[in-house]
Formats: sequence, structure tokens, C-alpha cells
Amino acid sequence: MDVQTKSISKTKEGAEITAPHEDIKPTIDKKYEEVRAEAEIKGFRKGKAPLSLIKKMYGDSIENEAINEIVNQLYQRALTEHNLKPVGDPVLKDIDYKPGEKFTFSVEYEVLPEVELQDYKDIEVEKPVQKVTDEMIERELEGIRLNYATRSEVDRVTDNYHTLTVDIQELDEQGMAIIGKRTPDQTINLFDERYEKDLINPLLNAEKDGDYVVKYSHDHGEHKHDVNIKVAVKKIEKVELPEITDEFVKEQFKDKFESADALKADIRKQLETMFEQESSRAVKNQIADEIVKRHDFPIPEALISKVFDQMIEDVKSKMPEQKLPEDFDRHAFEAEYYTQAEWQAKWSILRDKLFEAEDIQVTDEDIEKRAETDAAQFGLGKEQVLSFYKTNPQIRDRIMHEKLMDLLESYAKITEKEIKPDEQEQEQQQESRIIQ
Repeated sequence: MDVQTKSISKTKEGAEITAPHEDIKPTIDKKYEEVRAEAEIKGFRKGKAPLSLIKKMYGDSIENEAINEIVNQLYQRALTEHNLKPVGDPVLKDIDYKPGEKFTFSVEYEVLPEVELQDYKDIEVEKPVQKVTDEMIERELEGIRLNYATRSEVDRVTDNYHTLTVDIQELDEQGMAIIGKRTPDQTINLFDERYEKDLINPLLNAEKDGDYVVKYSHDHGEHKHDVNIKVAVKKIEKVELPEITDEFVKEQFKDKFESADALKADIRKQLETMFEQESSRAVKNQIADEIVKRHDFPIPEALISKVFDQMIEDVKSKMPEQKLPEDFDRHAFEAEYYTQAEWQAKWSILRDKLFEAEDIQVTDEDIEKRAETDAAQFGLGKEQVLSFYKTNPQIRDRIMHEKLMDLLESYAKITEKEIKPDEQEQEQQQESRIIQ
């Protein structure tokens, strides 16, 4: 078999593949025998018709079917024997074949561009540093108190620490109920800061069996819409919060903490660890962004399409029954997230180049350490986890990725910048773009 390749563009190649007749004859002969075995022709028992008659009656269709299989077989051989590295599926451009003669066809396919790594060391980044405050610890303690709160039914609201069970009816501009827009048995925790104050404030003096019209403008960031609803209060519960005392801590946390101060110290340590992880992630995202900015090269559309496939799988995994909505529009999805997919595709190319440049490898010891850590975290046997990890390429890729990002972070010039709690919240809301 002869394979001649040519460059069409920075991200596209063509290949002309030629095979002698003796290479393709077994496939054609096999197809003829398959048809002959099933053929029912008048005057002959099933499968006993002469091969010459089969060729006369079905020759063209049989050889066309065989040609499709031959193209695939020869293309797969070319990939292995001539180290072709297509991205995505090839496009068949031409076939030249006459019975009994050599077989030639040509394909075009996308390839990764040649990329020369630019400087990726000494990148200047800012590391957001968040200090743990007493207010943060009190907020965490408040969450614990809510988890252990008791509730008693009352007739009216006297403060924020109440839970309402309500029916919500949407109203039109004239205050009339909109048919089909009633939502029964909704729970509203008046102490939950995630609710808008414009919704909570009108209910702070609510009474059982009372109806309350609530109107306000809801801001989604990108757009606003007016809310006009009637809230029918069906049940009111007073939420009684326990005090965080030494006795409470000993009782609820058993032998883990001996005092309220020990619980607070553990909360502080956990927050510090969380903030450090978030800061490190922010640094790594900045480094990756800067590396991508320093490299300008075309990206194969097939690679971007693969990124979209993964993004859509992620969307599916978060849906009920892991199914996309019936009205899901892939074209609209791709239009909205094209820039993000393009970034991830570009980073994946650069990441592989960086793996090679830094000779990053994953050893058996690396996998064993990860298995030991994860087994302890999830309460599983180490050998069970290790057996799975050894055969899971995603684990190996994740470890390589973490090694690379740690190395890039060590190369960077990092300046610490103390940030306020509200700025930290914004950092947390920003989704990491680094693909794993």
C-alpha cells in the first residue's frame, strides 16, 4: 500500500492511498460469498447459485458495498503504518477503481497545527488572599445552629427566624390571577439571605391564612423582569436556634470536639484551607489564560466540536435522568459558548505541548498515592480504588494535569493581593476554564 500525503493548510491535510488489487480482492470475494449464501434465485437452491450469476445480477451493488469497507480498512492501515494523526473523521474526496485493477482513493482531514511554545515561565499573576474573619466563623456557626434548630407552629411572624409554607399565584398587570401560574406548597425561610429583600420584607409581619401581594423588579444581571405575585400563607413555623455551648458541642459532635472554642478553631482551619485552594485555582487560571494569550494559531473545528461534545455531556449529567431537554438547541448552545470552547480547545493543544516540554509523566507511585488519599476520603478500600485507577486513563490524565499546573505555578511571579469577602464571593462564582 502506498500513501502520499500533502499539506492543505495549517490544520488540514490530504492523503492519497493506493492498494494493489491483491490487497482488496479478499474483501470483495468475501462480500460475494456472503450474498451468494443468502441468495434465492429461481432454478437454484438457496446459496447454490453460480458465482458468475451472482456477479452478473448483483455485481455493482456488491462491489460498492465492498468499496466502503475497503476504504475504511485501508484508511485505518494508513493511520498506523504511516503515523497519520487526524483530528476528527476524514472526508472522502475521490475513488479511482476498475475491477481487477489497483484501488486508489483520496481523503482530507483536519490535523493539529504546528505550535512552537512561547515563554511560559515568569508569568506575573496576582494571588487573591482572603483572611478568615470572626464574622465568617459566626456565619458558619449560624448554619450549624439552623441544622439543629427546632420548629414550632405559630400564628404570625415576629422576626426573620420563621419558615413559611405558602401557595404562590402569579398576577397580571391588573392584579388578576394568571391561569396555570399557581405554585402550591412552597417553603420560604425568612432568614435565608439568598432571597431578595423585596420578597422577604412584605412577609415579616405575615399571619397564618393571610394573603400578601408582592411586587418588585428581579435583576438577573443580564436582564430584569417584574415580579407580581400573591403569597397565600398556609403555615408559619418559629425557628428556635440552640446556643453553641460546650455542652451542645460535646453532645452533637460526640468525641470530635471538646468545646465550642475547639469547634470554632476547626471552622477557621477549614475556611483557611478552602480559601488557599481557591486562591491557588485563581492563580492557575490566570497562568493558563496568559499562556493561551501568548500563542496565536488556528484551531481545527473538529477539536472544538469534541469540546462541545464534552460540554453537552456535562450539561446532561446535571439534568434529571441525565437527558437533555426536548427543546435543546445545539446550534444556539454552540453560538453562546463558542469562545469558551475555542479557549479550551486551544488550551488542550498547549497543555500537551507543555507535557512534552516538561517531560511530565505519571508513575505507579503517583497512582498509588492518589488511590490511598481518595480511598481514605471516600471510606473505600485502597486496593479496590487502586485497581480501578490503574485502568482509568482519566485518573492518569488528571494527575498529569495537576503536576503541570503545580509546576507552572512554581514558575510564576506571584504577588499577593488581599481581597474583601464580597470580592472573594465573586471569585468563587467564576467557573474555572481549565479543562481536566
